[in-house]
Amino acid sequence: MILKPCSLESQSLNLNIWDYSDSESGPASSWSTLANKSLICRPLPLDIGSCTCFIVNEPPPQGLSGGTFFSLYTNEGHGRQNRKLAVAHHKRRNGRSHFILAQNLRGLLSHSDDSFLGTVTANLIGSKYHIWDQGYLHNSRGKQPKPPLAVVTYIPTVTTCTGSHRSMRAYIPKHQTMSLKSTTQVQHIKGLPFNWEGKPDKVHQLFSKVPLYNKISKQYELDFRDNKGKAGGGFRIQRSVKNFQLTLEENGRQTILQLGRVEKSKFVMDYSYPLTGYQAFCICLASMDAKLCCTL
Repeated sequence: MILKPCSLESQSLNLNIWDYSDSESGPASSWSTLANKSLICRPLPLDIGSCTCFIVNEPPPQGLSGGTFFSLYTNEGHGRQNRKLAVAHHKRRNGRSHFILAQNLRGLLSHSDDSFLGTVTANLIGSKYHIWDQGYLHNSRGKQPKPPLAVVTYIPTVTTCTGSHRSMRAYIPKHQTMSLKSTTQVQHIKGLPFNWEGKPDKVHQLFSKVPLYNKISKQYELDFRDNKGKAGGGFRIQRSVKNFQLTLEENGRQTILQLGRVEKSKFVMDYSYPLTGYQAFCICLASMDAKLCCTL
C-alpha cells in the first residue's frame, strides 16, 4: 500500500493521510457526528467505509514508569480537535505481556477514570491474547470475569520449503454492543458469549491472509493495494513480520483490518465494520508484541 505524504506537527502529530486510505471512505458528513469515544467504542458504521489511523511508539509521558508507550492517531473528518484517539502502556507481568488502554494518561494511571478503556492480556508464549473492557476483574477473587471483547490467537510459525510466515485468527462477537461506566457516554460492546468457542453462530472469526512468496526478495509479502489497485504517492509499507491483513472469511478477499509498518516506530492501521476502533487497536498491539511462539 502507498500513502500520500503526511505533515507532522512537532508535538500534535497531526497526520494528514485520511483521504488516502486504501479503502473507500465515507463523506465528511458521515464523520461529523462521530465523537472520539464513539469511534473507539462502537463498530464503524457501514456508510463510513474504513478508518485509517497511525500507531506510534513514543517515549512514555511523565507519570509512567518503564514499559512501552503507544498512541493511536487519526485525521478523519473535518473539525476534529483531538486527533489522538487512544493510548496504550505495555509491561510484562511474570513474563506475560499486559497492555492498559485509555483515551489519555489519566485513564492509564487510574482505572476508575472515565477515560480508561480496558486491558489486553497474553499467555506466556504469546500464542493467545484476550481483549477486555473496563469491567475486567484481573485481580478479583471469587468472581468470574466477564467474557472478553475479543480473542486473538497465533499458530506457531508456519514453516514451508520457501521460508516461514505467521498465521493468526481473531474472534469478535456478532451484534456488538459495549457498556461503559458513564451512562452519559455511548454504549458499546457486551463481548463474546460464555463458552463462545462452541457458539460459532454468535462469533465472527477473522482469518489472516496468507502472504505471497517473493522470489526476488526471498521473503513473504502482503499486497497492501486494495482490489481496485488504488495507490497514492509517498509512504510505502515496509516489510515486517508484524504486518497482517484480516478477512471475515477464510481465503477471503475483503480486508477488514490491516496493519503495515511505515517507519521504525510507526504503523498504519485500516479497519472497517464490524470492528470497533478499540478492538482494532488491541489486535494490532497483539501483533506488534514479541512472541515466543513466533520464531521470526
